[in-house]
Amino acid sequence: MVLKEQQQLRKIRKGDVASFEALFHHYYSGLCGYAESLLGLKEVAKEVVQDVFYNIWKNRETLRIRHSLQSYLYRSAYNNSMMYLRKMRREHFMEDLSQPEPRVDAPDPSQVIQLDEVSNLISQTLDRLPERTREIFRLNRQEGLKYREIAQKLSISVKTVEANMGKALKALRNSMERYEQQ
Repeated sequence: MVLKEQQQLRKIRKGDVASFEALFHHYYSGLCGYAESLLGLKEVAKEVVQDVFYNIWKNRETLRIRHSLQSYLYRSAYNNSMMYLRKMRREHFMEDLSQPEPRVDAPDPSQVIQLDEVSNLISQTLDRLPERTREIFRLNRQEGLKYREIAQKLSISVKTVEANMGKALKALRNSMERYEQQ
């Protein structure tokens, strides 16, 4: 990182609003253009970039940038854009699941009952898991966070996340196997 960037970052860490605003004004439009090229939506791109700067300000005291400040900002805009796209895909998928498919014939009642049984079985299995394991599973499978992101969010190691996910998946597999044997 060049000396000028290091000095600017040091000032920002100390809460210097003017340095932060200078950083914002210097990179904002370029980052918005980049995010818009990834997302295709100007307003969403602006929100994504504003989140990048919000997180920098919020975490300014602990922020560590090893290389270039510009690279860090563009990587953050990329990551935030990808998180937004994943979230939208999940929400769209959930909407698709909640929309009944148009059918000419009525659904088979036994399939409806079986689906309810499996849904209840999954819920019960997850409810029996320890709270931390359940939370890790939810963050991964429902919010789409990666193991590294979960570890950072919960202040635990990636290995702990892996172990808890293994427990949750094993419990679900065992429940499904018992259900299939009935």
